[in-house]
Amino acid sequence: MKTNPNPYKMKHIFTLAFLAILVGSSAQVGIITWEVNMANEEVSPEGVFLAGGDYFGVPGDNPMSDDDGDGIWTITLAMPLGYSGAYTFTNGACGDWSCKENIVGQECAYGTWADRFLPEVTSAGATYSTCFAQCTTDGTCNSISSADVTFRVDMSESMVTNGVFLHAAFDGWSSIPMSDDDGDNIYEYTTNLETGTYQYLFQNGEGNNEAFDSTYVECTLTSGAFTNRLLTVEGGAPVVTDPYCYNSCFACEGGGDGDSILTVTFNVNMQNEVVDPTGVYLAGGASFGVPGDNPMTDDDGDGIYTITLEVDSGFSSYYTFTNGACGDWSCKENLAGLPCGDPNNYNDRFLEPVTQDVVLSTCFGQCSTDGTCEDNAPIPVTFRVDMSEQIVVSGVTIFGGSINGWNNTATPMTDDDGDGVYEVTLDLTAGGHEYKFVNSGVEEIFDPIVHGECTVTTPDSVYTNRYLFIEGADPVVTDPYCFNSCDACATIGIDAVDAFDFQIVPSVTSDVVELRMGRISATNLDLSVVSYTGSVVAQHQIPAGVNVWTLDMSSEANGIYFIQVQSEGQGVTRRVLKVQ
Repeated sequence: MKTNPNPYKMKHIFTLAFLAILVGSSAQVGIITWEVNMANEEVSPEGVFLAGGDYFGVPGDNPMSDDDGDGIWTITLAMPLGYSGAYTFTNGACGDWSCKENIVGQECAYGTWADRFLPEVTSAGATYSTCFAQCTTDGTCNSISSADVTFRVDMSESMVTNGVFLHAAFDGWSSIPMSDDDGDNIYEYTTNLETGTYQYLFQNGEGNNEAFDSTYVECTLTSGAFTNRLLTVEGGAPVVTDPYCYNSCFACEGGGDGDSILTVTFNVNMQNEVVDPTGVYLAGGASFGVPGDNPMTDDDGDGIYTITLEVDSGFSSYYTFTNGACGDWSCKENLAGLPCGDPNNYNDRFLEPVTQDVVLSTCFGQCSTDGTCEDNAPIPVTFRVDMSEQIVVSGVTIFGGSINGWNNTATPMTDDDGDGVYEVTLDLTAGGHEYKFVNSGVEEIFDPIVHGECTVTTPDSVYTNRYLFIEGADPVVTDPYCFNSCDACATIGIDAVDAFDFQIVPSVTSDVVELRMGRISATNLDLSVVSYTGSVVAQHQIPAGVNVWTLDMSSEANGIYFIQVQSEGQGVTRRVLKVQ
């Protein structure tokens, strides 16, 4: 899970991916138990967790336990019947997924992130036993070995200004400094790695990754929108990688010896912008760093900012302009949906290989090639979201790069007519806009495959956001899609189930609630209290003939719970919010 420099400031917050499945529907479940052997690992002080897919959230959401201290960690969850999907184990509650087990290239690896696969849940339930980072199915662990690995990259055809770094999964996709002690332009880093398959990239300047696509099959692996270098370590003898050219699967051709130095001048017209007090900057790609690294100047005050750089003959790179030195890329120009923005490279511009001195002139946020700017008058856009299938506790907001710099609390939405559809009208300029809705501080989480109709995914596959392209001058009103969906909210007919239909009074409580039955049942009823992560926190039996039953929630943590009542193959689920 590669964390490339990203112009989208967002948080990884787990939402109720299964809300539409359980809430208000017949809620029969299967009991699933996972066991993972940690014999080969030094277990994090935070513990071991079940995570991933569209159900199990982020590291820390689903803690596993090892009560008998035998090194086998376990968790049991009530899962909706018919569910299947991806999951993984993490050694710790790391926010960056660096503690995720690595099963890349193994036979049990599934999906974009090399997760495991949970088969369809049945009423019989199941137990799955394995070893952390291995594909065993009986809970045993194979022995592992290690080897010294030297990573090498040839930078002779690249302009190195701020160091060269290794960006690897085994180090949590951080930036590890590499060195060139003999001055031959081949940078190296040596470490000891266990047997396994590893994904990595090199960086020209901290945070500036190589940018591969799926055509680089000779030395890379593509998973979803990620294309990373790949290395298999079998243990034993030391491993030394070929010194391939930066951003290539082949040796350098020797064109970067400095004999042919050319200049590139970038001019950007800022007439449509209020220029940030920190100035305007050239940034992005593999060569130009982050906002603030390459300041542009406007010495004559005509609104056109410029910078001239020396490059080797044949040099090329993605690039962009930023209005300010923002660390979160929120001040980056917005070229989404425009012909000069590459959607596979953060909607950056591209500098073709330089064969002579070049002057490039354009307009901030536009694709002109002569330095002129078109008028870009704001257009009123009304964003709408249907929250009728959600519990709204502390309000609904919208956030996006061009809306508010990905500030998820800055722009509240309102439901003045009480129909469950929240709205806000904003003035936005023509072009592409990415955004999400936020319910009570919890943002939508989309799957790029399931929700492809109304979203776009960043090139590193980390973020999938709603997308709106504005053209013309007429006001825009979005469809009121359901929260965390690309479709209208479905009408869930729970009131049609009358065998033992019940209401929860009150629906928000600090201690007890009453289950008031629609009619008295002639048989015992099974009741389960399920947390929003799917964990069964309590189970009870309601005797036959009872029409009002009291449930004590005082010992439960604050949050949303599902109260599931079942009997003879039928089930009904209601929601309750536990507060202080």
